[in-house]
Amino acid sequence: MSSLTLLEHYARRLPLTEGRLASLSADEIAKLRQLWRLLLSEFDTAAPLPVLFSLAHAPASEHDTEDLAALSFEPLVSLGSKPDNDNGATPPRTTTATTVQATPARDAGSGGWLSWASGSRSSPSSSSGISTPAPIGDSAETLRLRRETVQEYIHRTDPATLVAPLVPPSFTPLFGQPALARSFSAAFWQAATQMRDPDAWVLRFLRARKWDVDQALDMLRKTLAWRVGQAIDEVAYFGESKLHHHTMDTGLAFACTTDRLGCPVYVVRVRANVAHNRSILAIKRFLCWQLETSQLLAADSDGRVTILFDLSDVTRENIDLGLVRMLITLLSNYFPETLGIMILYVNSWFFWGLWTVIAPFIDPVVKSKIVMVRATREITPYIDLDRLPLELGGQKPFSYSYIQPTTEENACMADTAARQAAEREYVSAIADYECATRQWLAQQAGTDDFSSAPTRCAARDKLREAVVELDPFVRSRTLHHRLDQLRPDYTVAL
Repeated sequence: MSSLTLLEHYARRLPLTEGRLASLSADEIAKLRQLWRLLLSEFDTAAPLPVLFSLAHAPASEHDTEDLAALSFEPLVSLGSKPDNDNGATPPRTTTATTVQATPARDAGSGGWLSWASGSRSSPSSSSGISTPAPIGDSAETLRLRRETVQEYIHRTDPATLVAPLVPPSFTPLFGQPALARSFSAAFWQAATQMRDPDAWVLRFLRARKWDVDQALDMLRKTLAWRVGQAIDEVAYFGESKLHHHTMDTGLAFACTTDRLGCPVYVVRVRANVAHNRSILAIKRFLCWQLETSQLLAADSDGRVTILFDLSDVTRENIDLGLVRMLITLLSNYFPETLGIMILYVNSWFFWGLWTVIAPFIDPVVKSKIVMVRATREITPYIDLDRLPLELGGQKPFSYSYIQPTTEENACMADTAARQAAEREYVSAIADYECATRQWLAQQAGTDDFSSAPTRCAARDKLREAVVELDPFVRSRTLHHRLDQLRPDYTVAL
């Protein structure tokens, strides 16, 4: 077990290896074997999981909900609610002060709390030139814009695109599954094969539950039930075409670089967020899509990403606790071990006051990954200056501009014969991997190193190749593809 702090890992550029492939102890390998046995049993016995919020088949009224609870099967009462609380009770509120130690400093004339307190309600312009979007308003036209998807926007502004949708509308689940249900095994493989090695995905649940196999299995069950319920495979299939255009166009959140440990960095420009400008559903779907897509960019960092919240020049209308609550819930309950660190870049007195309200409700594990900084020089221990975007005081010439999707980029999704051929290879590769895993489990513990077992390694590599071949048929192309951040061979260039 490493005695290094997270900061020391970044200072020395030492990747986190504890509990990860190629660095597992004998006891950790035994736990992994135990969990795989339980999973294979679940494949044979688990009941089908229902799709609750289908994009392709549910009535429109079900998609118009503003109910925040639609995000989860559990009430979202507080940021600190635990997924493994058996009685469903909300943990008692604590007033313990945050352990983050920092004294906010303000430069004269820099806006933030001082400009808000002075009564100014104009949209402030940040040092990067990005201004807070003005609230859209309440007219029939502007209410439509609140919900307008990328597909609807393109059709409205370019009538020539009406002849063809961005993505073929007839979604077909993998493995021949029915429209409104998925088997446990189908849901598992759709999620686990996003990683280069399915073992890496399984290990995330063991680490998240401190190597308690039963709790890890319970968390995995809940994650798969949530993924099927929220139709995450459909979210990936329809992609940006079903996302809120205003949110995509203003650049609320985007990946643009890597940190010192090679994790993708997502910048969240809080000043670009005005809750009145979009619906709860819009931000829920946006966050689910971003986190799901992040796993493609994080293939070299074991699925971990860094989230940098740019809180410069925020005002009251930019702060959305519902959004924060959604993100914390997703990361804590359904995307375990995805958050590497969360950097809060704060130059606003207003946020410091709000932080004292938020901090007690944040899960301690998540809070331990939060770093608060007040200047560019305090970000550089985590992200090198030449990797930090110009708008954050760095040297990387990246400027967000939304490149809209086209029908042509997803043309192969309509090629049914090619998709069927790719899916057959995928199903065959999964069968080979399952067979190799059963053989590995049948061997006496300790007689081999699972990471170098030749049959299982070959099956893993074949599965990865099949995933890459199938992906363009089941996932619409993303902004990352258009920016050449994600290459056809699935190498990443951030």
